[in-house]
Amino acid sequence: MQRRWIMIACGVAALTGGSSCTSTECGDGTIDRDGTCVPADEVVGTAGCGPFTELQGDQCVPMFPPTECDPATTVPDTDPETGVTTCIGTGTIAGCAGAFACPAPAAGKQTICGQLYDFETNALVQGTNPVGMQCPATPTADGPCSLGIRAYDAVEFASGPATAVPRTTGAVYIDDCGRYRVPDIEPGTSPFIGLGIDDADPTKRGPMGVTNAVGVATAKMVDTRTSNFEAFVVKPATTSKWAMSGGPTLATGMYAMVFRAASTGMATQAGVTAVKMSGPVMANDFYFQPAQQTRETIDVAQNATGTNGTALITGASLADGGYSGVGALPATCKWSGHPGVTLQGIVFIQILRPVNAAGMTCPL
Repeated sequence: MQRRWIMIACGVAALTGGSSCTSTECGDGTIDRDGTCVPADEVVGTAGCGPFTELQGDQCVPMFPPTECDPATTVPDTDPETGVTTCIGTGTIAGCAGAFACPAPAAGKQTICGQLYDFETNALVQGTNPVGMQCPATPTADGPCSLGIRAYDAVEFASGPATAVPRTTGAVYIDDCGRYRVPDIEPGTSPFIGLGIDDADPTKRGPMGVTNAVGVATAKMVDTRTSNFEAFVVKPATTSKWAMSGGPTLATGMYAMVFRAASTGMATQAGVTAVKMSGPVMANDFYFQPAQQTRETIDVAQNATGTNGTALITGASLADGGYSGVGALPATCKWSGHPGVTLQGIVFIQILRPVNAAGMTCPL
């Protein structure tokens, strides 16, 4: 016997006080809706599902199973906004111009990916004739494959670098294009994750090798990937140029603030003066020659950023409540604020960008 839906509709006639009953009998796969037989999986009108989906009950579901990438040749890269997963190859066919995967982290962790830059020249840190090949286990003499990257709880490191313990991560990836990936970082207790960049060879760390010790930090965002995060090398020759032109020395450590002109992109902003968020304009800030796009020569007469958008700060402390900037923005914008610290032998670098002023919308 075929299964059938039977709906008995009874109502009371409001005007006559009488009552009436009607019986609507619907066939397989249909139900009664207001006296009309309609498909049982219809919600409102004719259900419309997007491409590669189909209606099941009252929901649109994928027609095909989720994307699965070949782990031997690709890395899955899922767009957090669209949910679309792209399998990005780990080979060298596309070279440095190819896409670089930044996969989602394991639950409760964070992944950080990006590019290494030379802080003096703004140039990409790359090997000779790079092709996108992962760096070998044995460090090279120079280039990105001479470097190592470790993750820290940024506040723990700032409070005591000698005792700070690197956070547990997945296998760190660096290639000869200078692209890096630090996956599955186990976050610390502070709101910030720090990356330490130095020579991979422990006998060359600090000013003995390719780069001085460099620190960068970003917000801790558990279960999130942080992509396109700028990291830097600062060559010993670079810090020597700063000291010789009247700037600070590495002996006291430096907090470098780079003011970007917009919420995205690499353009820098001139005309910005570094300030403490909790107090007056500082007396321990240094700026470069106004027209200098690179970061080589300090101009002790300057009190605001030049073309390279950079200020060097000495004596920075977490107790200062953070650092920001003033100037060169419309009234609807303000400069982002960030904690900062100076530690002997280390250059900390912080990117600052325009953000919304209170109650305003910044157009930059």
